Amino acid sequence: MPIQTTLCGRPLQGVLETIERFHGWKAPGVVIGAFMVDLAQECMGPAVEADAIVETRHCLPDAIQLFTPCTFGNGWMKVLNWDKFALTLYDKKALEGFRVWLDLAKTRKFPNLYNWYMRLAPKQSLPLDVLLESILEAGRSMLSFAPVTVTRYFGKEKKLEIGVCNGCGEAYPCSQGTLCLACQGEGYYSFRGERAPESL
Repeated sequence: MPIQTTLCGRPLQGVLETIERFHGWKAPGVVIGAFMVDLAQECMGPAVEADAIVETRHCLPDAIQLFTPCTFGNGWMKVLNWDKFALTLYDKKALEGFRVWLDLAKTRKFPNLYNWYMRLAPKQSLPLDVLLESILEAGRSMLSFAPVTVTRYFGKEKKLEIGVCNGCGEAYPCSQGTLCLACQGEGYYSFRGERAPESL
């Protein structure tokens, strides 16, 4: 099977360069994601305004953000922490679309790809160029897809009522209580020295 020369309407080399600029390197997961987005977009057709659901936090959201209008920030992409290498593009009005996933049975035809995904080969024994060659050779043949109707996780999340935290004085969603989550002890940081805002 010849290697696909375009992905997501762009030349393959341009796609790889875009991935490297955005992600920091030609991450195999983002490259596979580009094939997945390409297939899902073809299934959907050009005239559909699509939203996305991604079933892993690893690499695949970057492919969605690079090759569709859907981003985490604009609310058109939902990211589920299921750690399954799958995505769905769907019509935001009809809620019908296509789910595409990395098909483990199909990756067995490409031992480097299978061993990488299943973490059976140490990174040192599988150089990036060798792995990318396997991914490009596999192309869409490593994927499966099916039509779906989206029943959950669709639509934009509504912004919640905003208040001022009694602890830190910062704006936060009132649904968290009288204190923001950080002041309730759920913060991811601690201040070094006294908490004093920097003057600009």
